[in-house]
Amino acid sequence: MYSVDIDTGGTMTDALVSGASSTASDAHPSGPLAIKVETTPHDVTVSFLACLESAASELGFDSLTTFLDDVAVIRWSSTITSNVLAQRTGPKLGLVVSTGHEDDLYAKDAKDLEHVVPTLVRREHVASLAADATDDEIVRVVKKLFDRGIRRVSVSLEGAFPDGAREQRILRVIGEQFPDHFLGSIPALAGSDMLMRPNDASRTFFALMNAYVHGSLASSLFRAEDKVKIEHRWKGDILVGHLNGGVARIGKTKAVDTLESGPLFGTHACARIAAASGADKVLAIDVGGTTAKASAVDAGRPVMLPRATFFGIPVETAFPLLRSVALGGGSVARVEGGAVVLGPESMGAAPGPACYGLGGTSATLTDALVVLGVVSPTAFLGGRRKLDVSLAEKAVQENVATPLGVSLRDAARRIERKAALMIAELGREAMVEAGWPKDAPVSLYAYGGNGPLFITDVARELGASEVRLFALGSILSAYGSAVSDVLHVYERALVGSDRAREAASAAASLEEQARRDLRGEGFDADRATYAWEIVGADGARASATGSAEEAVRRLGAGASSVLLRLSASTPALPEGGQFELPDRGASPGEPARSTRGDRAVYEHASLRGKTVTGPCVVDGGTFTWNIASGWSLAVDGRGDAIAKLSEQRGGRP
Repeated sequence: MYSVDIDTGGTMTDALVSGASSTASDAHPSGPLAIKVETTPHDVTVSFLACLESAASELGFDSLTTFLDDVAVIRWSSTITSNVLAQRTGPKLGLVVSTGHEDDLYAKDAKDLEHVVPTLVRREHVASLAADATDDEIVRVVKKLFDRGIRRVSVSLEGAFPDGAREQRILRVIGEQFPDHFLGSIPALAGSDMLMRPNDASRTFFALMNAYVHGSLASSLFRAEDKVKIEHRWKGDILVGHLNGGVARIGKTKAVDTLESGPLFGTHACARIAAASGADKVLAIDVGGTTAKASAVDAGRPVMLPRATFFGIPVETAFPLLRSVALGGGSVARVEGGAVVLGPESMGAAPGPACYGLGGTSATLTDALVVLGVVSPTAFLGGRRKLDVSLAEKAVQENVATPLGVSLRDAARRIERKAALMIAELGREAMVEAGWPKDAPVSLYAYGGNGPLFITDVARELGASEVRLFALGSILSAYGSAVSDVLHVYERALVGSDRAREAASAAASLEEQARRDLRGEGFDADRATYAWEIVGADGARASATGSAEEAVRRLGAGASSVLLRLSASTPALPEGGQFELPDRGASPGEPARSTRGDRAVYEHASLRGKTVTGPCVVDGGTFTWNIASGWSLAVDGRGDAIAKLSEQRGGRP
């Protein structure tokens, strides 16, 4: 049976098909199969289905329906929720808080509200209730919000953790007064269901974010599942990527669980690779068509921050370090003050860079790379799209070269250089946030469609002498999904005076909830792995596996313990298998070599087990690597590679 992992980004939607047909027929070859299609922002289910249809065609199936008969699991990660938050396209929300907190929403610093009011919720849509409010008062407050045009309500009361009974009572009253079977029903959620932490402001912000992005995500997920289940009679369940690196069914997914899930699967993939190779500090660089992201891996684990900021909204919850900048292949290049400026405007997938020939006239990073011969005009997206070099040259000439008074190639080099400097600065910020010493040896992992195109220049700027590249680098987030398990994470803050007893009680409750959830999803709860962690007030962590009773006894919760976390995981596939890229050994003969402009060009398939030196370009069909002068590139039998600085010139090494 096949597994399909799909990652929807802002510009491209990637897919990785692994496994083999259950019929073992030569007509349907085994994976891995990498697929890239352009994202359809108006309806991301269109590009989701396009990935499946492309897979069916390339694997020799006569229809999508017959292909899906041979698919065991579909996992889908995306930036849907992140895009809704970034673009502020969510619905009108209502918020009910405790009396006296209508203006501050429990925040101690007014700056924390800058991206909450009025962007997520307008001040006139915030109402309050006293602790002893009657049912009639609750109905009047909600009715008043409803009359102002709100269509979704969040309820977040002061001190609702650890006891959210008052919030649940309000939800019951709303449900009784505005039931689902009436047109005027009002979806409502409680902050105490969203975040099990004592911080009232964080629970409130988390609840607002979830309510804000819920509708867009739910409609996309259910529309996609309806397509494959109803129209194509698929019997499985779509598993949704979560930011913790695991997947879960739609019914066990909160919208906020998926924030940045697509990019973070790339981080989790890097962590897995780093752990296997023994790499210590890894800076992961992901550059796509619209945004570039930097994350950090330390000792084989993503670097976690105790406080997350989602598009300016602060929340006291653990979140992997992830920094972003509006830079990608579609970023618009222009001249301001006699210098090249790149982004934040992007041409996206449509009309796209000028070289696409779809009407775009602005110069973009992709156009510059086409002019320089880095990106092949005939091998882009595996040859499915032919790029017009003359249109790229015209755009770069008119928008950059002429205003600067320089040659066409010089202008293209300046665009490329600007991109490298922007990525290097992003990397520095991530390293500082990770708390790494300035002189710490760091390896760079480059991926995404554009990450490997100037990564050796980025490495020089950062003082790094080693870069790792991947055969599946252009779809590395889909690879991260392919090696993920079904994973549920449960947290409970410890706030009482007897932390040991409280931890034991909380652990038993969390394990019971985890087992119930897994059984409800059709998994064997007895075969799942239960990993526990206790976090101290000073940030110290202790971990253990096993039953709640055994784990808490080994962890030894004490007065300084502030958080108990349970991660319950089980393989997504019945047989427990995960995708691994096969090692095919060295390629026969000499590397296939040609030239493009002033660069040597190698076919990736001919480089396994071989080493070449820069400057050169490696074409892999769905990906391109660009290696600068002074670097050597060694490719292993899986097609992955390590580039090392062999010439000490420029930069800091």
